[in-house]
Amino acid sequence: MSILLALLIGTAQAGAVEAGGTISAVARVGGVGCADGLGACGWVDFRDAAVFSPWVEAKPDTRIQAKARIDLRLHGPTGAARVEEAQDPAQVQPWSLRIRDAWLATRGDHLDLSLGAQRIAWGVANGISVVDTVNPLDLEDPTRFDRRLSTLSAQVTAHSKTLAVTAVAVPFFVPAALPQADVKLMAQETELFTSEGIEVGGLETRGTAPGSTLGNTAGAVQVRWSPPAVDLALSWYHGRDSLPQVAGEVLLVGFQTNSSKVDVGIPLTYPRIDVGGLTARGKLPGEITGWAEVAIVLPERTVAEPSMAQLQSLVQLGTIDEVPSPLPQTVTQDGEPYARWILGLDRELGPVRVTGQWLHGFFTERQASELRDYGLLALRWGLNERVRVDVSGASDLDGWLSDASLTWLHADALELSTGATWIGGPNESAFGGLKAAMGARVRAEMAF
Repeated sequence: MSILLALLIGTAQAGAVEAGGTISAVARVGGVGCADGLGACGWVDFRDAAVFSPWVEAKPDTRIQAKARIDLRLHGPTGAARVEEAQDPAQVQPWSLRIRDAWLATRGDHLDLSLGAQRIAWGVANGISVVDTVNPLDLEDPTRFDRRLSTLSAQVTAHSKTLAVTAVAVPFFVPAALPQADVKLMAQETELFTSEGIEVGGLETRGTAPGSTLGNTAGAVQVRWSPPAVDLALSWYHGRDSLPQVAGEVLLVGFQTNSSKVDVGIPLTYPRIDVGGLTARGKLPGEITGWAEVAIVLPERTVAEPSMAQLQSLVQLGTIDEVPSPLPQTVTQDGEPYARWILGLDRELGPVRVTGQWLHGFFTERQASELRDYGLLALRWGLNERVRVDVSGASDLDGWLSDASLTWLHADALELSTGATWIGGPNESAFGGLKAAMGARVRAEMAF
């Protein structure tokens, strides 16, 4: 932070360095739990109650560039649940630091190289992508599916006027940022195993991240062709899924000798995955922009099963009569290839911009039997130079998620907005489990 502030102060004297930043603040009121009146509604926090985002960009030469950008985030609710915890400043005013950019790059006539923490975006759809797999998902706001985390990576691109070949290496695994809100992210219920006489009590998840080894290094390659009328690309990603999956030994973390109730520990891993991608984007007749993304996914097969040793202990305690043979297994991911795709059209109709998309396969659906179709629609209406209305919705005819906001630009510097998110449908649907994230909000942001 000290180095960054020093760079900001010295910007005026350094012609090759530019600097700036944004400050934003947001407050959200949840739409769940308000049955006893408005005062019973709870605040919802996505760890962005107040965010200071300074950036510095240096271009000492036309062929050399470096950029640093961080998010210093103040969280909403205090972490001090007990009086004695109020002695810890980190609990009273919790905060976190996130690096968006910290990279260096060289640009050549036919070869580019960039190293550091960066975001590599290969998708061409609007707001959601099925081929954007190099960077892990950022789901701290579970209603936003277009956000990704920056990761340490190396990127090399050889290019001509219309053809580019890019290779990427990501040495360290970074898991997806999961929501703090009490939402049900995974739509599908999984019955791990059953045995007569056993009643499952509490569930505890136990995740294991892959080690930082050469064998766990992720890699990706893209070939992109950009003639005047269309932009086409083929890509391949080999690494790990940033979302965890149930796999491994289901362990008993607690049980009683005088009853048949047991508490179960659910093992979570990050399975290997290969994704082949095809993207196309271009102009269509009638001033329409169209795009298509297709991803062929080859996932690792994942299986969960109870621990043999612990089942034998239950037999000795008399909780069950015998160890089942063979051990019951639950296939949580069958490992068979499947395809996701998204098709979209975009057109401006005067002051209104209309975007429609068809998505096959949500990112939480990870085998062919789970894939569903979703319709996505977004409208952006510029009432004038200072006022804008945004409305969006997504549905699979079972659950739905919609959002509306009104934004006002004040004094050409401060952007003020108010909006609300509505979520409906059964909890088993992809959107229905996110109901805890719906509510109303006010937001302010200023760039400098």
